[in-house]
Amino acid sequence: MKTMKLTIKIIIPAVLLALLAALGCKKVTVGFLSDNIRYSANPLTVSQGVFLISNGIISDDSTPPFKITLLDVRHKETGLREAAFFKQYDVAVWKTAYNPLTDTTLELINAKRGMEKKQPMTVLEKSGQFLFTQATDSVPTGEYLIDLQIENPNGTKTYTGICSVIIKPVQQFEYVNVPYFLALPVNSEDAIRFPYDDQWVDESKGQSTNVRLTITKVANTPNQIVLKVLDKNGAVFPGAALERRPSGNDYLKTLSTFAYKTTVTDTAVLYDYAQTRFPDVYWDSQSNGLNCYYRIYDKWIASVDYADAKSWNPPNLPKYQTYTDQPVKINIRFNTKLNVPGKYIYELKLMATKK
Repeated sequence: MKTMKLTIKIIIPAVLLALLAALGCKKVTVGFLSDNIRYSANPLTVSQGVFLISNGIISDDSTPPFKITLLDVRHKETGLREAAFFKQYDVAVWKTAYNPLTDTTLELINAKRGMEKKQPMTVLEKSGQFLFTQATDSVPTGEYLIDLQIENPNGTKTYTGICSVIIKPVQQFEYVNVPYFLALPVNSEDAIRFPYDDQWVDESKGQSTNVRLTITKVANTPNQIVLKVLDKNGAVFPGAALERRPSGNDYLKTLSTFAYKTTVTDTAVLYDYAQTRFPDVYWDSQSNGLNCYYRIYDKWIASVDYADAKSWNPPNLPKYQTYTDQPVKINIRFNTKLNVPGKYIYELKLMATKK
């Protein structure tokens, strides 16, 4: 009996292995071209004027190599061809890659830039990836159907409406998080934690109980941010009041980290930048991401107030109470993205600070 049991234990796994091997040997026909080739992102949303490369086709076991050709781009509602996708437009390009760490002057930046004729969209022949250029700002917004021809060793098939693409207006700028400040005693780095005064309140408007950041595009050129800081009564702080925030033996990032030129004036700090997206995507993966940290020292501050965010009810302001125990300095943080080039005014109003 003992021998029989051992034999059964060995035979059963061997049978299973044989069956698995047989199943694993099932081969896709060489040259197979599936009717079910598709895209993972469908519909695919694209912002006007923003460079984007999509994922390629999901081949459904079709046999490479592929030759993928764009046949047509049609309005989803009417089925009519959109000619704008097949025209060429002047697009600013980088002749060599932009490096935010070393391209620190306008001369270095301009030496790498040029203008080229580009179509709003092309299809990469081997992978089927859609490549959208900044020329999509010349394409009307709406939803479009993509027709492709795909060829492999087995033959050629047409895929009508294989993917839907939505062209939407670009969002000029984004608040990545809500700006706020924390007050600190003059001789300490430990914040005075007033009730709820650093809680996120309205991220879409860039406003918390003690800071409101208003962003306005005022011109298409130059590529520049004008950062103005105002107290609760509208008095303007000089640019020199907005200093870097210490962190150990170094400093945390400011907009100056991302810009190639910084100019301090009596009423603002000016930041010249090379391109959008700004800050460059390089910084997304760096420590603290795109967060900008500033400090205003006590010599610029007459008083600070605090408020309970639970009583914040836009458009009504919460009731503020003035802190009078001791002089303070403040740490400010905000985080934004620009998606469209041009000149912007950043008006940072300290809702609970008096100059």
